[in-house]
Amino acid sequence: MKSVSPTFLRLLPLAFSALIAGCQSLPAGERPANALYCDNFMVYGMCARDVNEDGVVDYVYFEKTEDAFMFRPGAERLFPRNLEMHPCATPMDKEVVATTSRVFFVDEETTLLEKTDIRGSLMLKYMAALPEITACNLRRENSMDDE
Repeated sequence: MKSVSPTFLRLLPLAFSALIAGCQSLPAGERPANALYCDNFMVYGMCARDVNEDGVVDYVYFEKTEDAFMFRPGAERLFPRNLEMHPCATPMDKEVVATTSRVFFVDEETTLLEKTDIRGSLMLKYMAALPEITACNLRRENSMDDE
């Protein structure tokens, strides 16, 4: 499995918030428009997946390696058998799940105001998780250097 650089993981919250920029709020009773949302940022493709199509994100993964780097706790039973978890994969809290899930309701009526709201919300949430992810990757790199 190919290792992801610490620099990339430091930029991950910003990149993922841009990924989510095409979202809209979760209107009552509306069915999700899709169950897979992918986009490219820099040289990385990232995808959010709703396995059972209930409008709630189950995991987010790197498109190229198919390694999940964020997941919804309790959704593990829904994961495909071949899904690899990144060693520094992080569980999403309820707020991150709710905000990320909004990508599944993207359609042509999505307003710029809504996109900006989601981008800002995700930016704050992912920035809060960044120190833990960065520390995990640094520990992994240091242990590989010691070998």
